[in-house]
Amino acid sequence: MYKNVVFDVGNVLVHFRYKEYMRDLGFSEDVVELFSDKVVNSAHWSRLDEGVADEDEAEEFFRGEVPGYEKELAEFWKHLEDIAREYDYSEKLMIDLKAKGYKVYLLSNYPDKLSDMHWSKFKFLKQMDGYIISSKVKLIKPNPEIYKLLESKFGIKLSESIFVDDRQINVDAAEKLGMKGILFTGIDDLTKKLIFC
Repeated sequence: MYKNVVFDVGNVLVHFRYKEYMRDLGFSEDVVELFSDKVVNSAHWSRLDEGVADEDEAEEFFRGEVPGYEKELAEFWKHLEDIAREYDYSEKLMIDLKAKGYKVYLLSNYPDKLSDMHWSKFKFLKQMDGYIISSKVKLIKPNPEIYKLLESKFGIKLSESIFVDDRQINVDAAEKLGMKGILFTGIDDLTKKLIFC
């Protein structure tokens, strides 16, 4: 019944390790929590994901959100290539799915310049049959239109597709459009669930 598996990227195929990254930079736990709240998990970061905020101006914007931490923010912004790391299982998972006859796609909320910085390094990317990056199309999950774009861009049917994401709101949106949704909680759980799809 299912012909396609569509994956989120962050915290599914790639560890979005923003807290570990800040600890690597020597930030105190208070600063880690402050930046987590005011920067990474902020509405403005979502606007970067959506491609409607200017990434060149983002550091300046966030200075106003974390006043007094200009030095830390500059360090945070300088080394962003280290904020995401591919999981060891990701490439093999794609190879195994393709060997079983599935086509595999990515549907990811990801800032424009960070995707340019990171994605070429992801080994699993060469296995993909296609991908959509939110900031490139100015749409963000859970907006139904970004899921529908999978159909129009790649000629697949959502009703024949499994969608894997670590956020329930995104899984719910996919299911409303006829996809089989799987909430990602870990690779072992995902592997078991995919066997029964």
